[in-house]
Amino acid sequence: MEQVTRFVSSFGTQFSNWSEQLDMNALAVVSAIFLVVFLARNLLSAWTVKSLELIAEKIQISLDETVKEAILPAARALVVSLPLYGLLEALSLPSLLDQTLQRLIISVAVASIFAAGYSLVDVTVSWIVSPKDRIHGLQLSWLKKILKALTVIVGITAVLRVWEIDLGPVLTGMGVLGAGVALAAQDLFRNLIAGMASMGEKRFDIGDWVRVEGVVEGVVEKMELRSTLIRQFDQAAVHVPNAELANTTLINFTRRPFRRIYWTLDLTYGTSTEQLETIRDQIDQYIESSGDFAPKENAGRYVRISDFSDSSIQLLVWCFTNTIDYSEYLSSKERLLLKVKQIVEDSGSSFAYPTRTIRMAEDPETTDG
Repeated sequence: MEQVTRFVSSFGTQFSNWSEQLDMNALAVVSAIFLVVFLARNLLSAWTVKSLELIAEKIQISLDETVKEAILPAARALVVSLPLYGLLEALSLPSLLDQTLQRLIISVAVASIFAAGYSLVDVTVSWIVSPKDRIHGLQLSWLKKILKALTVIVGITAVLRVWEIDLGPVLTGMGVLGAGVALAAQDLFRNLIAGMASMGEKRFDIGDWVRVEGVVEGVVEKMELRSTLIRQFDQAAVHVPNAELANTTLINFTRRPFRRIYWTLDLTYGTSTEQLETIRDQIDQYIESSGDFAPKENAGRYVRISDFSDSSIQLLVWCFTNTIDYSEYLSSKERLLLKVKQIVEDSGSSFAYPTRTIRMAEDPETTDG
C-alpha cells in the first residue's frame, strides 16, 4: 500500500511540474493547426500529389493513376505526421513518453514512404526499362522482385534505426540458426540457382510455348524462386522445379521463325504426266505469290512428285508459313488446302484413297469341264 502511495505521489508531482511548464498558448495554436490539418488531410494529400504531378510534367514525366494511388497514402501520413510531431513538441511531455511517441510518428511516416516505394517498383522499372531495350521478360520479372525485396529490407532497417535497434548482435546470434536453415533449404537454393541460370541463358520467356521432354508442354506463365509455372493447353497448371527445367531438354516452339506445312498428297494413277506437272507448278506458284509463306531464300520449299505408293502417285508439299501464331497458321494452312483441292479438281485429276485389286485365278477343273 505504501508503494502505491509513493507511485501516485511521484506521478502527481511529475504531472504538476509538467503542467506548470506547459505553454497553454502554444498548445492551443498547435492543437488548432493539427485539428485543421487532420480534418483536411484528404484535401491536403490530394494537393500534394497534384503538386508532384505538376513537377513531373515539368521534367516530362507522366504520372498515371497507379502512381497517384501509391503516393496518396504516404502523402496523407506525412501531412498528418508533421503537425502531430509539432503538437508533441508543444506538449513537452515527460522525456520517455515524448521520445516514444515521436519515434512512433516517425516510424509511421517512414513506413508509409517505403510502402509507396514498394508499390511504385513495377511502374518505375517499366518506365526506366523501355520496350526498345528488349530486356528479357523473366529478367524484368526478377528485377522487380529483387527491387521489392530490397525496398522491404531497407524499409525495415530504417524503422529499426528510428528505434535505435542495432541489427548486428541479432544477426550474429542467428548464425547457428542460419546454418541450420541453409542446410534445410538446399533444395530451394539449388532451384534458385537453376532458375537464374535459365534466365541468364534466355532459354525461354514469359508467354513462350515450350515442351519439356517427358514432363510438360504448354505456355510459360511465370518463374518463381523455386519453380516455373507452365500452363498446359488443357489449362492445367504445372509447376516444374527450376533445377529439373534447367537439366532437361527443352524445346521452345515460340523461337521458330516460321511454322512448317508438310503434306504428302495422294493422286490417282489415272493422272497423266501433264496433269501432274500442272498441279505441281500451280501449287508452287500459289505458295510463291500468296504472301502467306516464307520465301525460298529464307526457308525450304519443295513441291515435287515424290513417290509411287501401292494405290497412288505421291506429291510432296513442304513449305513454311510466315507466321508462328497458331490461329494465323491455321488460316494460311486452310487457304492452301482449299487451293490445292481446287487445282486438283480443275486439272481433271482426283485424290486417291487406299485400294487393293484382287485377281481370282481360274479353276482348272472348271475350265476343262
